[in-house]
Amino acid sequence: MYQKQKVGYSLAQRNHRWRQRGPPLGLLVEKVDVAELAKPAKRYRSTAQVTNCELVASYNWLDKKQPTVMIPGAPPRWTPLAEPQELKEDGGVYYRDKNAARYPAHPMEPATRAVLTMHPEPLTKPVDVVACGSTIGSLLHFVRGNERPFRMLVEVVGGVVHLIRRENSPTETIPNVKGFGHTFPETYTTWDASVRQSTSHQRVLRYDFAGLGCIVRHEGDGYLEDKLGPSSNRVPSSDDEQDSIDALAKGLDASGITSKTSIHSSKLHLLSGGFPVPQTAVFDLKTRSILRRDKDFLGEELPRLWVAQIPNFILAYHERGTFTEIDVIDVSDKVKAWEASMNRELSQLAALLHRIVGLARASQDGRLEVSRQALTTLEVRKQCAGVSPVFSADMMATWKAWLAADAASEAVNDEDSSIEGDSDSNDDSDDGNLAWGEGDGDYTACSEKCSYCGRCTY
Repeated sequence: MYQKQKVGYSLAQRNHRWRQRGPPLGLLVEKVDVAELAKPAKRYRSTAQVTNCELVASYNWLDKKQPTVMIPGAPPRWTPLAEPQELKEDGGVYYRDKNAARYPAHPMEPATRAVLTMHPEPLTKPVDVVACGSTIGSLLHFVRGNERPFRMLVEVVGGVVHLIRRENSPTETIPNVKGFGHTFPETYTTWDASVRQSTSHQRVLRYDFAGLGCIVRHEGDGYLEDKLGPSSNRVPSSDDEQDSIDALAKGLDASGITSKTSIHSSKLHLLSGGFPVPQTAVFDLKTRSILRRDKDFLGEELPRLWVAQIPNFILAYHERGTFTEIDVIDVSDKVKAWEASMNRELSQLAALLHRIVGLARASQDGRLEVSRQALTTLEVRKQCAGVSPVFSADMMATWKAWLAADAASEAVNDEDSSIEGDSDSNDDSDDGNLAWGEGDGDYTACSEKCSYCGRCTY
């Protein structure tokens, strides 16, 4: 086992991110080897698939100095050029985590604000995990043996386990950006009038996976107008628009926030605007060189499309910046086929998620960190002292109350639910009394530049 681990780690050293210094690690609670997941994974073979998927919220980040989101927002519309033209290569600063870069103290809070705004009443289906495409995708990378390091924070709020992406710094950028992955969508998509000044569109889904009710946030690259459906209206009449704003304002009031102003204890501003876009119209987009036309790029993206349940994929090929071949593909059947073919790996993902949920709920304070420091092993650790909670104080109370109402609704509507019985609570023992590490610094605003001093502020 040791030799195998050493070989795997030497392979990982080719990825420079394995060697980058990150925030300090807390005390070790448990190690999870991918081989250990094979046996518990067997119980999830029949349920390791996404079912009952629905869109519960959406929002846009706006290009403003003050962190501002628009609810429900809308993704940009696919508006291809009539004739190809040569584009400039990407240039500028691109953040790894757009939500953390714009709201570093609590990057998951905008998503839950959007959920509370659009669903003041709790959902009728259970919620066990709140995550994003990155955190679920990272765990999937792990069980599939893909070479990619990651860290994520784990926090239990109202009995629900939250998985929060963690980069070395909230404002960590993507180095050496090349190609046309940004200039192409800027040229071939258009923000509608009601969502001008937007920089990205975020969507929040709720679906069932292997006995867990999951809320998952992901980014939407755009939408196809011909798939909007008759009920969608991207240019509402003045009366409809006013009705929509009035209804949204009521939702904002119900969730403890006011329209067009920031709440007293938070710097996050919420605006009403945009229009609902069904998940069936959303697409993901990738650009590639025409010289690599024979490679299976779609196959590489199917895991990510599965996590986010995105049914459309645009693959654009360029020759020195001129895009002459653009494929717009309905991939819904391919995503389902991939899911069926990956039953073994997805069953292992299910076992891993249940393991993390069980460990988090059994821990003394419900705050852990999951990190991948070697290819075949995950480390589950206590969070270091000073790590900011997942939500601001007022949001924590509001979200807890909403989740509690959701749990009560579930108990009334589904007395025979076996969700709790599926949790691997027997895997969690004797670790709840581990002490916190020493230190009281707040590392959230720190980066490698300050050697994670614990004294930085926003």
